[in-house]
Amino acid sequence: MINPISSNLRFSGLASGIDVDSIVSQLMKVERMRVDKLYQQKQLVEWQQQDYRDMNLKLKALYDNVFNMKLQGTYLKYKATGTMPSGVSSDNYFTAIAGSTAIPGDYSVKVTALATSAKKESSGSISKILQGTSLNYPIDTTTNNQFIISVDGIEKTVVLTQKNYDGTAGNTLTDLKNDIQAKIDALFGANQVTVGLNGSSLTFQPAGDYKPSIVLKDSPTANVLESLGFQNGDYYKINPNAPLRTEYAKFTNNPFGADYIIAFTINGKQFSFDLSDTGAEKNYTLNDILSKISSDPDANVNAYYDSITDKVVIKSKDTGISSSVSIVNTSGNLFGSSGALQVDTTNTVYGTNAKITFNGIDIEKTTNSFTLNGIQFNLRQTMTDTATLRVESDIDGVVANIKGFIDKYNETIDAINAKLSEERYRDYLPLTDEQKKDMKDTDIKLWEEKAKSGLLRSDSLLSGIVDKMRQALYTPVSGLRSDMDSLSEIGITTGGYWEKGKLHLDESKLRDALAKDPNAVAKLFTVFSDDKNTDNDGIAVRLYNVIKSGMDSITDKAGGGDYQLYDNSLLGKQVRDINDRISIMEDQLKSIEDRYYRQFTQMEQAIAAMNQQSMWLSQQLGMGGQG
Repeated sequence: MINPISSNLRFSGLASGIDVDSIVSQLMKVERMRVDKLYQQKQLVEWQQQDYRDMNLKLKALYDNVFNMKLQGTYLKYKATGTMPSGVSSDNYFTAIAGSTAIPGDYSVKVTALATSAKKESSGSISKILQGTSLNYPIDTTTNNQFIISVDGIEKTVVLTQKNYDGTAGNTLTDLKNDIQAKIDALFGANQVTVGLNGSSLTFQPAGDYKPSIVLKDSPTANVLESLGFQNGDYYKINPNAPLRTEYAKFTNNPFGADYIIAFTINGKQFSFDLSDTGAEKNYTLNDILSKISSDPDANVNAYYDSITDKVVIKSKDTGISSSVSIVNTSGNLFGSSGALQVDTTNTVYGTNAKITFNGIDIEKTTNSFTLNGIQFNLRQTMTDTATLRVESDIDGVVANIKGFIDKYNETIDAINAKLSEERYRDYLPLTDEQKKDMKDTDIKLWEEKAKSGLLRSDSLLSGIVDKMRQALYTPVSGLRSDMDSLSEIGITTGGYWEKGKLHLDESKLRDALAKDPNAVAKLFTVFSDDKNTDNDGIAVRLYNVIKSGMDSITDKAGGGDYQLYDNSLLGKQVRDINDRISIMEDQLKSIEDRYYRQFTQMEQAIAAMNQQSMWLSQQLGMGGQG
């Protein structure tokens, strides 16, 4: 009796010399033919699914285009052109876009004021002047006469005149200051950095309204910086991203009072920051505080540090006389004319309205962008002359929209018709993994191109959608006058039957129709009827509904692809059913393979037992002969 423990062991011809694995593999190839057919069937269904979904994407692109064709604004387009008395465009002063409700004609326009925000800003530079320690005579630059200065990151070495400044005529601190100024001007240009004297201390600061950073550094040779009263790394200009507790000394005015609490209100909104050792905001920077102000909807302002002018700006987010900025400093010394930011708190400031003279009528608006008589204005600057604004039909724009629709429609029809007429190669089935092993990649690609071909040939679903699309386009619109109730009346026709419904445009005829009656053209596409009779609907309305219904039908059959969490479509169910059948058959094949191996194992064990008996008999016979 065979030991059950050994029944799972596989003996590959150890006793018989037979190649058991090869025989079982050949037997299983025959058995796998049924499951391979299921895999091929599944692949065909998945390819067909993808073809349907590709067609749905084509329809979706047309669907989006047709949506715009349903809108009256697509056809009732106007253009506005502004001209100054000199004949040049008025775009430097204002731009104008005519909407679908604009009235064609000529208008006079003059911008007399722009809408502004309410704004408070620092009265001066908030960074403290870079000042050295008090100097005493003599100051000797005969040996050590160099230092490095960096202006906005550009480093230069200053080499002073070699002399001894002892206070005598020509050797005073003023003379030293003038020598440093001359050398810096030679390096960076005049009016970049101002060197000054405050008592007996040298000072450095920007010369103009632009406030660059200034850093003084030791020279590696002949360094004179310390003799001038400065240390390596001394700098001018606050760092708004450095903690306020460590940066406060760089402000002209200390932002802190008796403690490290800073509090204030802006437009009635209270702000409070605890920068003490245990405070929640102890590491806050100036930019952190300004960011908190800007992000608060109740304050309704933008607050920022302007590094060009070294000032802080508090500006209302709205424009017009209703916008305002009011500030009250309640703790610390951040705001106020003598505060660290030097922003006045004594009064409330307001914005101003935009003012425009339109056809001789003075009009005020709270913003620089607004709409008058269907015309959208954007004011840019005030003007002394009056411009003429002409509003007229934009036939070019309407023609471009209709041509775009025709191109998209033809592209979609071509794609669907190509699928409906694509040749089917029934002898080219999907390749199995075993078949692909013996083929080149290029051969696999060519084979699969033929295997995928024609899966939607003469498909009734797609054919039905195309037929309904054609009917929607060709059927006259009921209720419109007879000379404007079909596409052919405005120059849109079909070609020969071999083109399978492609549209052609007679642009001259379309332009004539638009010039004659743009409203009639718009109605042809956009008229909508509440009743169920689609003959009363405009061309675009009908086509939109047909495409929507067709897309829904394709989704019901093939699913929505990546945009659908669960595919409950007809083909999706088929794929799941085939997968279930494959799973069952794979289990059966595993059982069959195990059975073949068990049978060969039993054979091997029987042959091994016979061999043992044969050897025993031989031994016995041999022993008898010896006796």
